[in-house]
Amino acid sequence: MKIEDDTLKLPLIGAGPAYEGVHIWLPQLVIEAAQRGEAMIAGKTFRDCFLEGPAVLLAVGGCSFDGCNMGDAMGDPRNLLLQPVGPEKVTGTVAFQDCSFVNCRFLRVGFTGTPEFLTNIQQVLGGVPA
Repeated sequence: MKIEDDTLKLPLIGAGPAYEGVHIWLPQLVIEAAQRGEAMIAGKTFRDCFLEGPAVLLAVGGCSFDGCNMGDAMGDPRNLLLQPVGPEKVTGTVAFQDCSFVNCRFLRVGFTGTPEFLTNIQQVLGGVPA
């Protein structure tokens, strides 16, 4: 009896620094970065990309989102945002620093970061209560 290898094999996303028009599964991106010894995704540009979770994107600093579809907020843009509870660290996130996202689309991705980041992105998404 022959045992077949049913392991899911995905093409490498690569180290960048620029990605254009590609489908990126965020768990794979963070694993590839970790295998290169990188603690976070830093200094990358994503243009016209489809970024898919499940994932929580932690904007550590210097990240910009220009013309992006942040995902289905199910009626309230604040549904996409998660506020950290601890004072210094957030575990289980995909950390990004100094990255640009231009005309990207996100699916099944939540967003977190500093209070300032959350306030700014909430205003951009139109989820600030009156």
